[in-house]
Amino acid sequence: MTRPPDMEVIEHHRQAAPPPPSGADSLDWLNNWLQRPGTATTILVLSLLLTGLAWLGTRHFAIDDARQRFERRADEVQGRIERRMASYETLLRDGVALFASQGEVTRESWRRYAQMVQPETRYPGIQGFGVSRLLRPSELAAHEAAQRAEGFRSYQVRPAGGRDAYSAIVYLEPLDKRNLRAIGFDMMSEPTRRAAMERARDSGEAALSGIVTLVQEDGKNVQKGFLLYLPVYHGGAMPATLEGRRKLLLGWVYAPFRVTDLMQGILGKDVDSIAFRIRDQADPTGQSAFYDSAAATASKARPGRMKAFERQVQLQLAGRHWAVQFNGSEADSAADTWQSNLVALAGVSTDLLLYWSIAQLARRKRHAEQETELRSAEADRRTAWLDAVSDLSPNATLVFDRTGQDLHRLVFTNPTFSQLFELRPDDLLGLSEEAVNEWLSGLVGEDATAPPLAWSEGTVVLAGPPVRVLERRMRESGQQRVYYFRDTTRETEVERLKTQFLTTAAHELRTPLASVYGFSELLMNDKVDPAKRQRAVAIVHRQAGVLKHLVDELLDLARLDSRRDADFRLGVFNLHHVVREAVESVLRPDQAPRVLIAPCDSPLWVQADMPKMRQVLLNLVSNGLKYSPEDSIVMVRTSVPHSDGRDWARVSVEDQGIGMSPDELARATERFFRADPSGHIPGTGLGLSIAKEIIELHRGRLHIRSRPGEGTAVSVDLPMCDAPSGRHEPEAPAQREEVAA
Repeated sequence: MTRPPDMEVIEHHRQAAPPPPSGADSLDWLNNWLQRPGTATTILVLSLLLTGLAWLGTRHFAIDDARQRFERRADEVQGRIERRMASYETLLRDGVALFASQGEVTRESWRRYAQMVQPETRYPGIQGFGVSRLLRPSELAAHEAAQRAEGFRSYQVRPAGGRDAYSAIVYLEPLDKRNLRAIGFDMMSEPTRRAAMERARDSGEAALSGIVTLVQEDGKNVQKGFLLYLPVYHGGAMPATLEGRRKLLLGWVYAPFRVTDLMQGILGKDVDSIAFRIRDQADPTGQSAFYDSAAATASKARPGRMKAFERQVQLQLAGRHWAVQFNGSEADSAADTWQSNLVALAGVSTDLLLYWSIAQLARRKRHAEQETELRSAEADRRTAWLDAVSDLSPNATLVFDRTGQDLHRLVFTNPTFSQLFELRPDDLLGLSEEAVNEWLSGLVGEDATAPPLAWSEGTVVLAGPPVRVLERRMRESGQQRVYYFRDTTRETEVERLKTQFLTTAAHELRTPLASVYGFSELLMNDKVDPAKRQRAVAIVHRQAGVLKHLVDELLDLARLDSRRDADFRLGVFNLHHVVREAVESVLRPDQAPRVLIAPCDSPLWVQADMPKMRQVLLNLVSNGLKYSPEDSIVMVRTSVPHSDGRDWARVSVEDQGIGMSPDELARATERFFRADPSGHIPGTGLGLSIAKEIIELHRGRLHIRSRPGEGTAVSVDLPMCDAPSGRHEPEAPAQREEVAA
C-alpha cells in the first residue's frame, strides 16, 4: 500500500487593521469649549432638566418593569402548578400501568414500586401514593379478614354502616404514622370524594376532588386538602362503554394532598415571592379561598402599599376549575426614595459627561466589528469547500495539531468519525495522540491489538457489537497530522463468505466428480465384465444426477441472491393442491404408504409463486422420507393459525427420523450444512437454505423443531389472502389421507 502525498496546509494571514482616525482636533475643540465662560452654568441647567426628565421616565419604567415582572412571576407560578399536577397525574398513570402489567398487585409489590418511584422525594408536596379497592357488600367480610391476615389486626372498613358499595384504602405509601390513619377508610362514604371517584370511574380519566379535610390530619397544623383519582379496571384496558367501565371497575390509584404542603413543594423557597389566593369555582359561595399565600407564609404586607397589580387566571386540573388571583404592588419596584433620586441625579449627570467618550468607543467598536466580519466572511468563503469535503467524506477523519515538542492534540473530527464511533463531535477534542491511541486500544477485542497511531498505516478491528474492520492511513505536513479510517467491514465479510462458499462448493462437487471420473475411466477398458460395466454406468448416471441437482440448487441460490423475488410469478391458489402435488411427486408404487396428509377444514388461499411453493414442499417431504426409517410415517398437516393480527396458511412436515441437537438445529438453514455428515444419506445441504430464502421472500416464516432420535417438524407459514372472485373451493376433508411414497 503506497503512502499518499503530503497534505497541503492552507494558512490564512490576517492583514493589519488600518489605524483609527485621529481625534486630536475634536479633543482640542472640546477643551476650548469647556474653558469658555458660561459653560459650567449651561451644563448645570441642562443636567438639572435632563435629571428631572430622567427621574420621571425612570419611575414610569420602574413601575412598568414591576408590572412585567409581576406578570412573568404569575405565569411562572401558574406553569409550576400545572406542570406539577400533570406530573402527579403521570405518577398515577404509572401506578395504573403496574396493575395492567401484573394483573394483581400485592402490598409488597406496591411498596417496592413506591420505593422505586420515590414519590415523596421526586414529587415534593404529595402526601401519599395509594390504592383504594372497590368492594361489594358481599365482599366486605372476606376483604377485612384478608387484610387482618396481612398484619393489620384492627383493620376495618370505616365508617361502619350499610351501603350499596364500599371503597377501602388498602395500600398507601409511605406508610408512616399519618398515612396509617387512612388505611381502611371508605372514601365513597363522603360526598365530595365520592363525586370525584365516580367522575373518574365513568370517564376513565384522572379526576380531582373538591376541598376536604384529609383523614391523615391529627389535629395539629390542620390544612385543607384534596385528592386526585385515576380508575383501575379489570383486565388493564379501559372499557369502551360507560356500562362496561362501571361493571369492570377494580378500584382507584390515588394521591392525597395537603394544600399548604403542596404549594411549599411546588414553589419551594419562592412560595412568598408573589401574593396569590386560590379558590375552587365549584364552591357554592364562590368567595372562600382554600389557599392564601400570605396566610400560609405568615407574611404581613407593609403599610401604605397598594395592590396596584392584580391578575386572575383559571386553572383546569383533572376536571376541576380553580381560580387563582395574583396581587402585586407598584411601589415595591418604583424609585420613590431619596436614595434612588440621588443616585438617578448623579447617574444622569455622569452619563452626560461621559456620553462623548462612550459614543466614540462605540463607533470605533462598530468599525472594528465590521472589519472583522468582512475578513471572517472572506475566510469562510475560502474554506467552505474544505468543510463540504470533510462533511461528505465517507471516511472518518482525525486531525491532530502540534502544541509542543513532539506533542499533538486532537483539534478536529468529521461527522463520519462521530457516527462510526458513536460519539459527539467534541467528546475527544483536546486529547493527546497517546490518549486517543489508548482509547482506540480499548475498543478492540481481548485477543487483538490496535496498531499505534504512530504507524502510518494499519488495520483496526473493533470488538463491537457489531464487529467492524477499519483500514487506517495517515498524512502529515508541518504542524498537522491527519488520520483516515475507512470502514472495510463489508468488503472483508464478502471476501470471507466468497472464500467459504467456494471451498464448500468445491468440496461438494469433488466427490461426485471423482466417482464420474473414476468409473468413466473404468468404462474405457474394453475388457471390463458387462455386469460391472452396467453397474459403473448406473453409478456414473447417479453421480451425474447428483451433480446436476447440486448445480441446479447453486443456480437457484445465485438467482435468489441476485434477483431476489424478481423472477417470481405470483398467483392466488389453494395451497392444499400444491401439498398433494408435492407428495404425489415422490410416489413409489412398489413401497407401502409412508406419508399421511392431515388437511384442515378450510381452503388455504395464498398469493405466491406456485412452482416455488411446490419446490419448497417437495424438498421438505423428501427430507422427511430420507432421514426417517423405512417403516416410519411422515405426517403432512395443514392448519390456519392466527398471529400478528392475521391468519396464516401453515404446512407442517413431521418425520420420525434421526432428529437434530440444539447446535445442529441452529445451523439447519446454513448453506451446505447436513445433519448427517457421514454421507450415507444423499443430499447437498442446500435444500433448507433455498426453502428459507423462498419463504421469506414471500413474507412468510419457516419454523423447525427437532430432538435427537425423535424426529424433526418443519413448518411453513404463508400470509393468507381472499379467495378469487367467483371461485369457491370445497372444504378439505377432515380425515387423514394415506399416500404411498
